[in-house]
Amino acid sequence: MTDGTPVVVAKRVESGEDADLSEISELARAAGYDVVERLSQSRTEDAAYHFGEGKVERLAALVAETGAAAVIVDNRLGPYQTYNIGGKLPTGVEVIDRFTLILEIFGQRANTRKAQLQVELAELRYELPRAEAKASLAKRDERPGFMGLGEYDESRERDIKAQISRIREELDAIAGKEADRREKRRESGFDLVALAGYTNAGKSTLMRRLADDLAVGENEELHPDLDPTAESEDRLFTTLGTTTRRADTGTRDVLLTDTVGFISDLPHWLVESFESTLDSVYRADLVLLVVDASEPVAEMREKLVTSHDTLHERNEAPVCTVFNKTDLLSPEELADKQAALSALAPNPIAVSGKTGAHIEALRERVEAELPDWEHERLLVPMADDTMSFVSWLYDHAHVETESYEGDQVLLEFTARPAIVEQARSKAAALTPVESA
Repeated sequence: MTDGTPVVVAKRVESGEDADLSEISELARAAGYDVVERLSQSRTEDAAYHFGEGKVERLAALVAETGAAAVIVDNRLGPYQTYNIGGKLPTGVEVIDRFTLILEIFGQRANTRKAQLQVELAELRYELPRAEAKASLAKRDERPGFMGLGEYDESRERDIKAQISRIREELDAIAGKEADRREKRRESGFDLVALAGYTNAGKSTLMRRLADDLAVGENEELHPDLDPTAESEDRLFTTLGTTTRRADTGTRDVLLTDTVGFISDLPHWLVESFESTLDSVYRADLVLLVVDASEPVAEMREKLVTSHDTLHERNEAPVCTVFNKTDLLSPEELADKQAALSALAPNPIAVSGKTGAHIEALRERVEAELPDWEHERLLVPMADDTMSFVSWLYDHAHVETESYEGDQVLLEFTARPAIVEQARSKAAALTPVESA
């Protein structure tokens, strides 16, 4: 039901709080809806309607006045609340809660097998408690068409659980292959850097600045082993899967991965459904946490907290905060925001992905924040395999010196500790060529 479908967005907050409808409006826009009216309420949750019954009647009046085809609620609704609100609305008007909307956006953007599986898993995990509610109602001899979900079929619960199990197995297999690929890339001398952050922070635009094989509007497979070009739009959840490109930061060989954006108030089951995508963040060597610096301090703080909460339990890498979109504010405003958010974002680096301002400083910062490499000096004999070894070393390390001294080669280089160990082993296996 999208493509400009008119909708009314609504949100309930606890008593005394102010309702911000900007994010749900942007989410609706991202899904293709046209927001024609907004409504909010500050009160404790009503068990039957979520809102107060009078506010639901006002919502129904707004729908009738605007001709809206759906109501999008920026809250999590239970099955009964969805049914009760729908009963107050004009016939045929759909009730969509926050998580149904997010799943709809995910479904629209899922263009890889992995993304499609993750969306399907999230949808099934969302549907399961509703199937269980139908089962409970059926056992109490309630009317079978309750909640507009049709006749109760006791096999539906079992089918959902079986599908969840099947999808998890397939995603685990994909995750295993991706883990192997990460380790092979590390063995090839690459450092893995992940772009993370709240959705619409400008990660994909920033990636275009950092990636040395990616230009704006480009869609060429310059590296066949890597993923397709990142998109860059002023829309939430433009990036659903992951995009990896080689980045030039100086002496280090870096693979940069752009990932799905974080968002607040996501239930645990939804975050878990995209666990394999988030692994590219959790298992990186460095995380660049991108923040939209043009937003008010309160919004930046909330989004930093959401991002840190998402990273907290499983992230293994150091985190460097990047204040993006600095072209939209003055130096004084930037300084004030850096000071106000210093506890959540110590020593951030400020850039503009759009204009390219301070991108070189960001490259230097990436090099500085990556795990230390070891320096090594090897004197190896001239042998049949020596030149192959030298070639391998250039592919896996940063070679500083290559000099020839009689029948020996002096090599000085820096590399990841595991690569240094491999180099020592390979050098020890070289057998000198015997003189005639």
